[in-house]
Amino acid sequence: MNNKNRDKSIDVLKGIGILFVIAGHMQNYIPSSLLIYIYSFHMPLFFYISGYLYRKEYEKMTIKEYVKKRAKQLLYPYLTLSIVNFIWYIIKEHQIKEIVKYLLAFLYSNCIFDINYVGAIWFLMCLFIVEVLYFLIKKDKNIKTTNIFILILLTIGIMFANIIKVRYIRLPFWIDIALFGICFYHLGNLIKNNVDLENIKLNKKIIIIFITIFINVVGIIFNYKFCGIEKYKGRVDMLYLNLGNYILFFLSAISATLTWQIISKIIKENKILEMFGKNTLIIMGIHIIVLQIITKIINVIMDILNMNINVYLQGGIIFAFTAIISLLCSIFIKKFIPKIILINNKN
Repeated sequence: MNNKNRDKSIDVLKGIGILFVIAGHMQNYIPSSLLIYIYSFHMPLFFYISGYLYRKEYEKMTIKEYVKKRAKQLLYPYLTLSIVNFIWYIIKEHQIKEIVKYLLAFLYSNCIFDINYVGAIWFLMCLFIVEVLYFLIKKDKNIKTTNIFILILLTIGIMFANIIKVRYIRLPFWIDIALFGICFYHLGNLIKNNVDLENIKLNKKIIIIFITIFINVVGIIFNYKFCGIEKYKGRVDMLYLNLGNYILFFLSAISATLTWQIISKIIKENKILEMFGKNTLIIMGIHIIVLQIITKIINVIMDILNMNINVYLQGGIIFAFTAIISLLCSIFIKKFIPKIILINNKN
């Protein structure tokens, strides 16, 4: 997209989203209520944004051309960022057993283990599946037919998610998550083409924000008991398809997504959030490594100085350093070694 015509509010929204992703991986340093809120929508938000950026002109391409294009933009970073994470695992674990698990997680799905071995980069492969499916569904079809196909995929996704609860079997390459992710992707595309968010008056935007916050909070409260209070602390987890009540999950995720999109439309431009937004792909791939290193360094410093501060204040410090260093590393990579990480650094 030409920088002149670029919707900066989407970069702002992506920036907000990636900051929520970083915070969501700081489970020991943020209040459980904030964690529940973040997990109610942060991954659906990125599927939604990707669908919002889907363009009608893509459908002029052949399936081969489209798959090749998206593979360059998603699978290549998935591979290279996996190598970066793999090297980190070798340094960190020093155990062959853990390294083998990492390779299995990368080649099949990290959902076969209780620990998330590949970090947040699972989203890249899952999004690739979503985008190829959506292209096949939408190409040369009317909106009614597209809606029917999306509903069929969602039904299959729900059926499979219910099977998982009884017998823990997962599909490769996060296809089972893609069956839910495609719904948010489709919603993003529908909103982009049918709702003029830009020209909604400010007072109406504020009303929408209050309504969507209310719906999200109500959805979270009523879904709490369905989300595994012992194992998942009452929060949904899209990665492990722990969604609780499906209706409440979708209500919470969609309402919070719309809350932050409206807020982004009000903000319109913010250079710091835009920088995060333009670097979400690389930050998604490296922030967990940065987070682990920063956490270790700060904990060592606190031990040396014999400091004892509030855990949430400590979390705020860790979050700030992780976000800033992840952003600086991403900017460095895009500027000096873009071909190692990305073929097309427009993300």
